[in-house]
Amino acid sequence: MAGYQKTTDEMMADTREKLILDLRKEREFQLGTCPGAVNIYWEELEQHFSELPKDKPIYMMCYTGATSDEYAELLQKQSYEAYSIEDGYRGYYRWSILHEG
Repeated sequence: MAGYQKTTDEMMADTREKLILDLRKEREFQLGTCPGAVNIYWEELEQHFSELPKDKPIYMMCYTGATSDEYAELLQKQSYEAYSIEDGYRGYYRWSILHEG
């Protein structure tokens, strides 16, 4: 696993204050996301880089993890602590079903 990738387990185990970005379209975001996630569609993310915190970790998820991989790597090169959730929202969704209750 690349240094910019984290599993959903790793994200959930990180007890620090963090920003969770859901990079999917608003329609999909409204249907379900990780609690506390903020929606910024991936095509608009670069316009919001200056608003992203450099003092806390940023976890990103897209549909499959591919787009968030690219942005996590790019943000890390710009001194952000940024991670892509492995397998994107699909990975988070599978994790949430296993951890219900």
